[in-house]
Amino acid sequence: MKRIRPLLALLLALTFTLSLLPPALAASGDDYVADMYLCYRQSKASFFGHAWVYIENRSDETLQVGAYRLPPEQGVSVGSFAFRSRALGTHYNVEAWCGNHYPMGGTVATKQPLTRSALSRVSSKLLNTNFWGVFFNCAAFAAAIWNAGSSKKVIPLLFPVFVKLQIQAHGTVGSFRMYAPDRDQVVKQNGTGSGATLSRCPDGPLQKEI
Repeated sequence: MKRIRPLLALLLALTFTLSLLPPALAASGDDYVADMYLCYRQSKASFFGHAWVYIENRSDETLQVGAYRLPPEQGVSVGSFAFRSRALGTHYNVEAWCGNHYPMGGTVATKQPLTRSALSRVSSKLLNTNFWGVFFNCAAFAAAIWNAGSSKKVIPLLFPVFVKLQIQAHGTVGSFRMYAPDRDQVVKQNGTGSGATLSRCPDGPLQKEI
């Protein structure tokens, strides 16, 4: 415990310092189109917790989010999985589906408005980040996607709980509920880049809370 406390203090100090950096200037005509949330939850089903990103479409047009087409007034959760799914890597709407069918108490999130150019960076990062590893787990994945579009940077450390601490340092949203996707909207990304495709996610990852 004595060794952990200095690490936590350093983490919070770095997070605070990064939060003071000025945001990138938006180009002329670069309008606001979406809200992005960095999320964390710990449950009995996940001892170390789980981190993910959730994006809500605030425009009147369909937006490209990675390999996923996001209609107006809808949202999509994006996370990386290993133990919940035989297919490692990027999944769309697993968290949103589970969040509307199982308890989600204890979820914390911070919010970042996205301009069109910021969303484009997030989408590109998603298209090219379709894998899971011990040192690139859900926490590192969520941090990479979040950092692509947010000025409130997050340091990707091994355990998802460190994402929670940084979310709290950046300021949490008061209330948070994800859009309820149809079953066919819960999908797995196959491949990367412009050739990436989507396939229906199997039922296994959806049979317990996040």
